[in-house]
Amino acid sequence: MRCATFAVLLCLAPTAAAAADEGALLYAARCSSCHGDRGQGSESAPPLAGKSAADVRFMLGTGRMPAAAPGINEIHRRPAFTPREIEELVQYVGSFASGSTQPAAPRIVRGNVARGRELFAANCAACHGVTGDGASVGYGNVAPSLHDSTPQQVAEAVRVGPGVMPQFGSDVLSDRDLSDVVAYVGFIQHAPPQRNPGDAGGISLHHVGPVAEGFVAWLFGLGALVLFIRKIGTT
Repeated sequence: MRCATFAVLLCLAPTAAAAADEGALLYAARCSSCHGDRGQGSESAPPLAGKSAADVRFMLGTGRMPAAAPGINEIHRRPAFTPREIEELVQYVGSFASGSTQPAAPRIVRGNVARGRELFAANCAACHGVTGDGASVGYGNVAPSLHDSTPQQVAEAVRVGPGVMPQFGSDVLSDRDLSDVVAYVGFIQHAPPQRNPGDAGGISLHHVGPVAEGFVAWLFGLGALVLFIRKIGTT
């Protein structure tokens, strides 16, 4: 048994070494100019040494990094790296420090949508909106839409607190709570319009907001009034 285990480790060692080498090359080409050659950071980018794998994976997987320009509010975009390259970078950045200063994302289990809705309303809806469409939160910052986020990305964002988003530790949202929130986000991503919890008032108009929806209502109302006046004026 020991011999078999040793043989497996010998087979995996070159693969792990190759992944680390690829990660080092990717980091040197795409990340080191801002974050430093060993993740020490610079005036234009924060240090990466000590960042959790969840934090690094979230920033890369959501396309927030590499940043288009220093100091701007990054939003969810198409990733610049393949899933394999992201894992290689995560592994390489993890070699900058012996331990992480941030918690890793928990394992997600099947959650309760109804309970997740309550937790989302209490902790997330103020910025992301009850339907997860996102909104401006002031000072040029934006709470992004959640409709393109994967379950893992939602969990990672909650735990690491990217950008101006607060970090929710397990003392605020337990692992079970987080799974429920993830389940609710999945529901609003795939629910048909008539079942979307944010459409209780009727037609959603693609969730463009109460001001725009009110304007449409006034526009149709005034138009109907003008047509009615013209009709009675010609009779």
